[in-house]
Amino acid sequence: MMAEGLTAMIVIALGVNLFFACEQQLQYQYQNSLQKLAAIRLGKEVSDLYAIKREKVSLTRDGMIAKASSQGVIIYYKGKRLWQVIS
Repeated sequence: MMAEGLTAMIVIALGVNLFFACEQQLQYQYQNSLQKLAAIRLGKEVSDLYAIKREKVSLTRDGMIAKASSQGVIIYYKGKRLWQVIS
């Protein structure tokens, strides 16, 4: 009787831990997707500005730097290249 209760408690504890681990991973993926979406939007804006001006353009927003030139668009975040489109 006591062993069954202990086994049930272990199974429930494992389930709760698994739930929180999955939730944490989902939060990480959500933040990552928001960052990628912001980078893509900034890249779109800078490419539109380049299409209008026909000269090198740079935009900065929320720590991201987007640069557009005749070679393409590059987006940096904290010195790391997040996205690059070469034309």
